[in-house]
Amino acid sequence: MGVPVEILEFEHGVETVERAARESGEPVSRIVKTILLRVGDEYVVAIVRGDRRIDLERLSHLLGRGVVMARAREVRQVLGVEVGAVTPLSERVKSLRVVMDPAILENDYVLCGGGSKNTLIKVRTEDLVQLLKPTFIDAFT
Repeated sequence: MGVPVEILEFEHGVETVERAARESGEPVSRIVKTILLRVGDEYVVAIVRGDRRIDLERLSHLLGRGVVMARAREVRQVLGVEVGAVTPLSERVKSLRVVMDPAILENDYVLCGGGSKNTLIKVRTEDLVQLLKPTFIDAFT
């Protein structure tokens, strides 16, 4: 993965922000969602703090092209995992353009998907930013 992480495995699924927060004991603001978007004819990954949502209209305006959420089939094709199992630390995510919610920077560490529906990864926010080299875009509410 290239950065130090702590892998957290759970008996129950952690594929939603609410479940991840409940199982880990962390607030939803420390959980990050990794969301695949289709922007025109390319795919972009959005890393969003768990208590915030993507403003698709605003993001479309900022990127200059229409933005839609990728379908489950596209997530499987592009990222190689099911929805709810996406990790921002995968090589497939790193190969795409990444936009990040600047509110994530308020945390010294975050929990993100771990590649399966029962796994989370605890990673320092600074390390995640260094790894993904995202564009910070204020299109989240």
